[in-house]
Amino acid sequence: MTDGRPRYPFARPELPPPAAWLGHLERSYEQRWFSNGGPLVRQLERALELRDPTAGRRAVTVASATAGLVAALIALDLRGPVALPSFTFPASAHAVELAGCTPVLCDVDADTWELSPAAAARALREHDCVAIMHVRAFGLCRDLSAIETVAREGGVPLVVDSAAAYGGESADGLPPGRAGDAEVFSLHATKVLAAGEGGAVLAAPALADAIRAVSNFALAGTEVTGRGLNAKMSELTAAVGLAALEQLDGHVAQRRDAVAQMVAAIGDLPVELAQAAGSPPWQGLPLLLPDAASRERLLTALHATGIEARRYYFPGLHRTRAFAGHAAGPLPVTDEIASRIACIPVYSAYQRGELEQLTRTLARTLTSTMEESGGLSRC
Repeated sequence: MTDGRPRYPFARPELPPPAAWLGHLERSYEQRWFSNGGPLVRQLERALELRDPTAGRRAVTVASATAGLVAALIALDLRGPVALPSFTFPASAHAVELAGCTPVLCDVDADTWELSPAAAARALREHDCVAIMHVRAFGLCRDLSAIETVAREGGVPLVVDSAAAYGGESADGLPPGRAGDAEVFSLHATKVLAAGEGGAVLAAPALADAIRAVSNFALAGTEVTGRGLNAKMSELTAAVGLAALEQLDGHVAQRRDAVAQMVAAIGDLPVELAQAAGSPPWQGLPLLLPDAASRERLLTALHATGIEARRYYFPGLHRTRAFAGHAAGPLPVTDEIASRIACIPVYSAYQRGELEQLTRTLARTLTSTMEESGGLSRC
């Protein structure tokens, strides 16, 4: 610890320095255009589209990923129950409510830690859900064809909350952004693509146009065409985003290398890692401990060494005051996974020797935790 603060905080934001983005603002100042789809917003949207030019999708920048989820749901003209996992960050369910819908919290799959296709299909049947919101847990980049099939066969749209996934790739080398009717990403300071705040939605052209309209008060000239909100990204945020995009590949490479070293150090310890997760950008490294007691011992021990690991997505939203009563039924897998997950900090940049020390400390602390839990022989 340093001055009461952990040496390795859970997040260490890595935004581009002012020198990297101030130059972008010259065009905005020249045109006196600082919001409402200015030149930098348009440039950033085009740059995001060009990261996956064959996807046939358009990018719409927004004030936050939460705002993007709300705008996508409104643009799809949804009213009614929406199925989503209880094992997620609260923003997912907040967006459903802000869009005028009702969250129906479903269980996750024990292997993927993401929305169970069977649970989603059951929610469509039993709760008359009008849409599905899938969440890429921890920014993992799995194949989502199973949940897409459930949505298609159920005749409902699928919105994918991919807040932490930008910069990742699926197992076949494709970036996220193609799944469902729309995928929504965050540019929050804690994300790998960090602009301080902000978000982006990738969707087919017609839906992207509708999302853009919803994000601008649903105005068409002087006519208000429907439900809307102010979800626009400013030129200042877009300037930071453009500079951040230039650094993205380097940041992702650093995080993947860091995770590879941590995983190698963990070795054969009885800790479960994310399976079939593609190549995520690794906002953090989730570990599934053998039981809840082991997780708590690990977190306490790591904090004592200055590593701020955390419980993440804990508790399941159905266990919170705001969303109690919204569960589709018993959610045993969510309760189990949420009680055992620990998330280890991963950074886009390390000072000399930091990664090696963090990795050694993690491995040593995990080993002692497993010994105390009886999961390892002391022989």
